[in-house]
Amino acid sequence: MSITPETVANTESSAEHLELERVLTSHSFAKSPRLCSLLGFIVTHSLRGSHVDLTEQQIGIQVFGRTPGYNSSEDTIVRVTVRQLRQRLDIYYSSEGAGNKFRIDIPKGGYIATVERRIGPNASAASAAAMPPIASPDSFSVPLVPPVVPRERLRYRVATVLLSIVVLVLAVVCIQQRRASVVPPVQKGPLPLWKALFTPDRKTLIVPGDAALDMFTVWEQRSLSLEQYATHNYDRDSKASVPPTHTDVPLSIRSVTPMADLVLVANLVKVPEHMGMPELDRNIEVRYARDVAVADTHDNNLILIGSETFNPWVMLYQPEMDFVAHYDYVADVYSVQNKSPKQGEEVSYIYRRTRPVLKAITHIALLNNSQGQGRVLIVEGTSMGTTYGALNFLTSDWLYGPVLRQATDSSGRLHDFEVLLSGDFIHGGVGNTKVIALHVH
Repeated sequence: MSITPETVANTESSAEHLELERVLTSHSFAKSPRLCSLLGFIVTHSLRGSHVDLTEQQIGIQVFGRTPGYNSSEDTIVRVTVRQLRQRLDIYYSSEGAGNKFRIDIPKGGYIATVERRIGPNASAASAAAMPPIASPDSFSVPLVPPVVPRERLRYRVATVLLSIVVLVLAVVCIQQRRASVVPPVQKGPLPLWKALFTPDRKTLIVPGDAALDMFTVWEQRSLSLEQYATHNYDRDSKASVPPTHTDVPLSIRSVTPMADLVLVANLVKVPEHMGMPELDRNIEVRYARDVAVADTHDNNLILIGSETFNPWVMLYQPEMDFVAHYDYVADVYSVQNKSPKQGEEVSYIYRRTRPVLKAITHIALLNNSQGQGRVLIVEGTSMGTTYGALNFLTSDWLYGPVLRQATDSSGRLHDFEVLLSGDFIHGGVGNTKVIALHVH
């Protein structure tokens, strides 16, 4: 059979795809699905002339799943992986691919692939011709062969499409291997507690404290019932907390949350990631205490932050708890009452701001939701800063570990429990946290 320019063109074009297939199925790349998918993407789009897809942004989006518009100056995954790909190609062509007639390269400074005919051991440099780079149409590269006639061009395009499909299939296989080989995220934190509070079948409402309500209580020198708070009518006979002008916003409307509560919330919203179940974050809702309705307590998991003067919703669950935090606004005394003291426990734990050497007390309670379905976590204490004590507990295995082990039965069920913590105020936070009482229900 005679060799025509058209035959050479088809052979050479097919050789580009065959060389890619040879590399992707080689031993050097068999265990590198990420490099396989990257190489397949770059070479396939280079052959098509789709150079608009061969930018760092587009490779990051289409190969590595980054969101459009991501900051590639901070996320350098494309540059790093392309550098690894170049090194792996060097290794391949110096070992098992040493006898290949062609070589794939990705020249530095860009992401467009080139394919070159290699000089064989018995061939002279004068007889070896380099294939043109897979470059843009306005490139000044000299074609390897004359243009083909229309009929042969059609045959060439069909062959190119078929080989492209093979390459894409190989790339898909590489991606599937990559996904199968992804190491699951490291789970951390009190997982039994997280699994009780963050579930796929219901929402988890996180409710930080209402510091404006606490100020209202102190200034007005009167406490509020949950009904008064829920109906928002407690400012009708305000005296000390009346706004100075008609343009000022009354305390009953202001939304003020303690910084300690915000720090705790910032950690809680990351729990699905820590559980290895990031999809659960769609079930999380952060709700201001004043915006909670009674119906919200029926079929949701709840995390209530703050004692009754910050978060009146804890009053719903006080009958079920052994420990109850209370603030005496007349004497300016914070306390946690122990309704069922065990041996060595105190009946009342007191904190006075005039005597800062006393310990700050934090109460954490996990309960079944007596209002409906789900579980409830209550975090309260003798002041705003004691929320930091709860944060110390929830992030320290040596604190929560023994508690959860005692609260978990042989079947693996986590029972309701209450834990009392003490700690020292240190520059606005709480340190030296330790467990001083544990009640398992």
